[in-house]
Amino acid sequence: MSKKQILLVDGDVMLAERLKRNLELENYIVDLAYRGSDALTILKRKWVDLIISSITLQGNMNGIQLLQDIIKNEDFNKIPVIIISGKINLEKTAYDIGAKLFVTKPYDTLELIKNIKDVFQEEL
Repeated sequence: MSKKQILLVDGDVMLAERLKRNLELENYIVDLAYRGSDALTILKRKWVDLIISSITLQGNMNGIQLLQDIIKNEDFNKIPVIIISGKINLEKTAYDIGAKLFVTKPYDTLELIKNIKDVFQEEL
């Protein structure tokens, strides 16, 4: 079985780097973007199996706007998206747009990795 490709999008550089290292320890291949526009560029360049996005991103696009752009694009809208945020009032919005999962910050890394594995199992 080939390694799963994950696109991690988070405006918090330290949190993103830490999560990226933990995911790589689980044998995932992880691309990292801090801006929504950079995430869209990566998606146009290569296929990913999962997108994990924070609501708070660098630049002028937030995670909800990124999710909307992903869902609108026929090339990307089948990719499951996990939204991570401390703003629980956005959970319903994220699900209504098309998020596969909403994870509240602060999150437990081991629990998040379990959730990621569950998403991949559902996709089989």
